[in-house]
Amino acid sequence: MSKPFVVLAVDDRNTNLVALRALFGGLPEFELITANSGEEALMTTLQRPVHLILLDVNMPGMDGFETAEHLQAVEATRDIPIIFLTAIAKADVFMERGYALGAVDYLAKPIEDNLLVSRIRLYKRLYENRRALIDSFEQLRAAQHRLLQTEKLAALNPMVVAVAHELNTPIGNCQLMTSTLHEETTALLERWRSGQNLRRSELEAYLQTNAEAAAVLARSLDSAAHIVARFKEMAVREHSWTRAGFDLSEVVGVAVAGLRNRSTVAELEVVQGIPAGLRLDSYADALKQVLDELLTNALLHGFEGRSQGRIHIEAEADTTAARVHLRFSDDGVGMSADTVTKAFDPFYTTRLGKGRSGLGLSICYNLVVGLLGGEIGVRSRPGTGSHFSITLPFEAPLRAA
Repeated sequence: MSKPFVVLAVDDRNTNLVALRALFGGLPEFELITANSGEEALMTTLQRPVHLILLDVNMPGMDGFETAEHLQAVEATRDIPIIFLTAIAKADVFMERGYALGAVDYLAKPIEDNLLVSRIRLYKRLYENRRALIDSFEQLRAAQHRLLQTEKLAALNPMVVAVAHELNTPIGNCQLMTSTLHEETTALLERWRSGQNLRRSELEAYLQTNAEAAAVLARSLDSAAHIVARFKEMAVREHSWTRAGFDLSEVVGVAVAGLRNRSTVAELEVVQGIPAGLRLDSYADALKQVLDELLTNALLHGFEGRSQGRIHIEAEADTTAARVHLRFSDDGVGMSADTVTKAFDPFYTTRLGKGRSGLGLSICYNLVVGLLGGEIGVRSRPGTGSHFSITLPFEAPLRAA
C-alpha cells in the first residue's frame, strides 16, 4: 500500500481546521495534519515529511508570508509547494510576493470544496510525477556509473548530463499539465454532449484549473527554452573562439566597459590593477566571457539591493612558471560556506525562481579549466565579499582537432 500524500493545514482559526478535517475524512489517499500557527507549522515540517501546505495568510504573530520565508530558508522544506488561503483580494503585488516566497497557488476564502480537492489532487499528481522522474534519473545515474567503470562513457561531457537532468522538471510538468488538461476537457465535453447540467462551481473550477495549468506550462516552457538557449549560445561561441595574442589589460577594460552600460548599482567603482604589456597567447573572447560572468555575478548577488559597490581586478605575472595570476574581488554580501562549496556546480543558484539558471560560475569553471588550461577558486564569508583567483598559462593548451 502506497504512503498517503501528507497535507499540512495552517490556520489560527480552529473552525477552519475542523472543516478541513471533515472534508479530508472522505479522502483516504490524503493524510491531513494541522497547525494553529506559523511557528507550529515550521516545527511540524522539520519533524515529519510534508508534501503540500495549505497556509493561511492572515495569522497573528508569524503570518503566512513570514512562515513561507522561513520555509524557503531551510533546504529540507524549500521545495514543499504552498497554497495560500486568503480572504484578501488577489492584488498583483500581493500575489507576486507570495509567488516569490514559493507559493504555487492562491485560494480565496470561503473555499469551495470541489475546487480545493481538485487543486490538492493536481499537486499530488505533480508530486508523484516528480518522484517518478527522480527515480528514473537515479536509475540512469546508476547505469551511467556502471558504464563509466568500463570506460564506455569516459569522454561524456558531464554538462550534458546536467542539462538533461535540469530539463526533466519543466518537461515533466508540461507533460502532466497537458495530460490533466486533456482529461478534464474530455470529461467536460462528454458531459456537455450528453446533455447533463453543469453547476456554476464545476465550470468555474474547470476554468480556474485550466488557467493555472496554462500558467504552469508557460513558466515551464520558458525555463526549458532559457536552458536550451544558454547552451546553444555556448556551443556557437565555442566554435567561434579564435586563439591569438592579446594584452590582458585590454580584455579586462572591454569587459568593465560593458558592465557600466548595464549596471544597476548607482555608485559602482571598478579598480583595475593590470600591468601594461602583460600578453597572453590564448582565447580572448573566452576570457572576456569569464570576466562577464564574474561581473554579472557580483551585480546580481554581491550587490543585490545595494546602491554602491566596489570591484577590484588585478593581475601579476609569474614568469618562472609562465603563468599569470588574476584576482577578482568585490565588497558585496559574500557567500555562506555551503554556497562556496557549490558555487561552480551546474544549475546551483541562490536566486531560485527569479530568472537565474545557475550556470554562470559553472561556465567560468569549464572555460578556465577546460579551454584556457588554468585553475579557478573562490573564497568568501557572509559580509566579507567574494574573492575569485584565476591562474592562466601564458600560452593556452592546444585544442584537439
